[in-house]
Amino acid sequence: MPGVVIDNVKIDKSNNGAGILAMSGARGSATLSNATITNSADGHVVTQPGSGFVITGGPAAPASGKVTGGGRR
Repeated sequence: MPGVVIDNVKIDKSNNGAGILAMSGARGSATLSNATITNSADGHVVTQPGSGFVITGGPAAPASGKVTGGGRR
């Protein structure tokens, strides 16, 4: 799916995975704009090996001023 825009979204407590996950077979692109992602078990934005999905932008820093969680990539 090309040209996806994720704007003004808050994702919190993704305990079973990533806040946003591009799986290995995914194709397309997305742009994050004013997206806040916190408390993700496996990282905030994760692109699995073999994925053709491109994610630009990034999560906005939460009120603490830092984005938490690194997770697997």
